[in-house]
Amino acid sequence: YMDWWPISLYVNNERPPFNDRDVRWALSYYIDRQQLVEVGYLGASTASKLPLPPYPPLAPYFDAVKDLLAKYDTNEFAPKKADALLQGKGFKKDGEGFWADAQGKRLKLDIIGFGASGPAIGPVIVEMLKRRGVEAGMALPPDFDDRFQKGQFDGAIYGHGGSINEPYATLRLYQGASIAVPGAHQANFARWKNADYDKLVDEAYAVAPDDPKKLADVWHRAMAIWLPELPDIQLVQNYHRIPWNTAYWKNWPTEQNPYVNGAHWHLTFAMVLWNLQRASAA
Repeated sequence: YMDWWPISLYVNNERPPFNDRDVRWALSYYIDRQQLVEVGYLGASTASKLPLPPYPPLAPYFDAVKDLLAKYDTNEFAPKKADALLQGKGFKKDGEGFWADAQGKRLKLDIIGFGASGPAIGPVIVEMLKRRGVEAGMALPPDFDDRFQKGQFDGAIYGHGGSINEPYATLRLYQGASIAVPGAHQANFARWKNADYDKLVDEAYAVAPDDPKKLADVWHRAMAIWLPELPDIQLVQNYHRIPWNTAYWKNWPTEQNPYVNGAHWHLTFAMVLWNLQRASAA
């Protein structure tokens, strides 16, 4: 099933050259999401256009920004557009085919990852970027969480613990004030700041839950800022693939009985334990 954790390639917006939105868009244009799904997940995934899952309650908010996504296609694979953006920033290919700035410093992206998503798609992304002239690398450090939360990275593969039924929780992930929340889950890991966007997030917080039309308007205005900036690079939706053994216990969460998500690493797994029933054959 689809988790609430769409996965992105985060780049540290506080570190040059990733503080430049044209560089972020160039990296995005170099990534072929279809190939990423085919190679990284053997076809068993879907590309993610926005940092929230396409759950039914969120469908109106996807519809609300169709016009923006038509202009800022976060899944577009367009290497020539990427080349033009980098050239416009003064990058040129060196003798080995890597992009380098006017001082000869290569465009380098060291990516860190963890868990299942890092090993699945990290090496694929690295190869895509290297073939286009970005000196990319991949590592799975044991202190990933600490480094990621403190902003001690250039690139990272991670998800979004944001919205499931309305967009505020995802909007909040990119508010400047949340950068300083130590150890937080819902924090601004991209380390992107925009004062006008922050004001819109506060405006969204004040909208009543029974006024989706007004919330959709605020959401659209916020994404009109967010999408051109592209604080992190959209990759794929996250799917949980969790097998159960019914030899001794039954009433696991299933598609027919989805009383809670089945992730045993989530705090909600206690609800699964409370609902298990002894199998008749046990």
